Order: sequence, then structure tokens, then C-alpha cells
Amino acid sequence: MRDDEAGEVVGFCGIYQNRPTEVEICGMVHPRRRRRGVFSRLLDEALAELRGRGVGRVLLIVDRSCEAGEVFAKAWGGTLESSEYRMRQSVAPRLQGAYEQLSLRPATRAPDDVEFVRDCIQRAFELPEEDVARDDWAARAERTVVIEHAGTAVGVMHVDRDEEAAEAGIYGFAVLPELQGRGYGRGALSTVTRALREEGIESVHLEVLVDNPAALHLYESCGFVSGGIEDYYLIPL
Repeated sequence: MRDDEAGEVVGFCGIYQNRPTEVEICGMVHPRRRRRGVFSRLLDEALAELRGRGVGRVLLIVDRSCEAGEVFAKAWGGTLESSEYRMRQSVAPRLQGAYEQLSLRPATRAPDDVEFVRDCIQRAFELPEEDVARDDWAARAERTVVIEHAGTAVGVMHVDRDEEAAEAGIYGFAVLPELQGRGYGRGALSTVTRALREEGIESVHLEVLVDNPAALHLYESCGFVSGGIEDYYLIPL
């Protein structure tokens, strides 16, 4: 949003749609323009846009350290849905042992790859079948890396690079439930972050649910540290 008189940007509202049925929203307002209804106007316009798209769920992301954000979310009828640690790794861990047998390759639109990506993500994250059925899994597969051990697919991962900022984000990281606990996740994460360092990436970030201690331990063992908590509020449309 731009102030017409001053000619400066005073706030923004970002819409991030990773799935057809669900959207995440976050934003900010210039410190001098807060408490003037700027973000309320932005959110109102965003929700109107999303109603037109037929989106069923909207999650407002609020930094837990921002008390005003929590008050704002609840004022809009928001209910706390989940919370995640923001984690960042500045030094990649050392590879060792069986991890060296792991390999990663880009997924394709081939039926076998598409089916594996869909099945792995659905089972690992316990997604409802009705949500999974609406996703464009062929497009997802093209943006995903398949994790293999001795030539067998065991998991998936999406890596989003920002070369200009020398940063990368890891999303949709999952290992088949029956193969978890064997070191595949740790090996894949170590392999990817080391490769990113060689490409010139200086920092890698990801998010993990607060109530997922096993995943939190995995990331901490790979050199990731928490930089805060993000709360996700379900906002009524």
C-alpha cells in the first residue's frame, strides 16, 4: 500500500498459495503508520481476492514476539492453528558413514515420480485425501528433489535458492514413515546443505512444528538453530 500524499510505501500484505485449498498471509506496516488501520485494509482486500478464488482456508502468520500481531489476529476472529520454529543453519555438518550412500536427483513429471512425491508428502504430513486430490502433483514434482538410498526412493525435498541474497530455504522435506529413524533425513539434509555451500549459499533456513520434537532434534543435529516462533492463525473468510 502506498500513501498517495507522501508517495511512500507504508505497508504490504503477501499472499502465498502452496495448495489450492489453503493460503498463508503475512505482511507489515511502516512503524510510523501503525495503528491507523493500514493492515486491516490490506487484509480486507486480500480476503476479498481469496473469496473470489474459492480458497477454503486462510492462515495469518504472526511472529510470536509481536504481541500486537496476536491481538490483531484474534480481533479478526483468528484461532491458533499451529506454531513453527524458524530455524537457520550457518555451518553445514560433516557427512559420515551410510550417509554417503544417499543421492538426490530432480523429480520429473513421469508418472512414477509424481506418484511418489504425492504419496510421500501425504503420508509423512498426514494430509487429508480431499486436499491431496486437488493439488497439481505434476507441477509439484518438477519443483522437488527425490532422495534415494542405494537407488531406492526414500523421501522428497524442495530447495528454494535466492542467489542474490546467498540464501536458500528448504520446504516439503519428508521421508516415508516406515523408513524414518534410519538416518536418511539427516544424511539428505547434510548432503543438500553442503552442496549449497559449494554453490555460494551462505545461509539455509527452514521451519518445523513446535510439537514435532523428533524433527526438531534432527534439524538441531544438522546445525540449525531456532530464531523465533511463528504462529499460524486460521482467519474466517
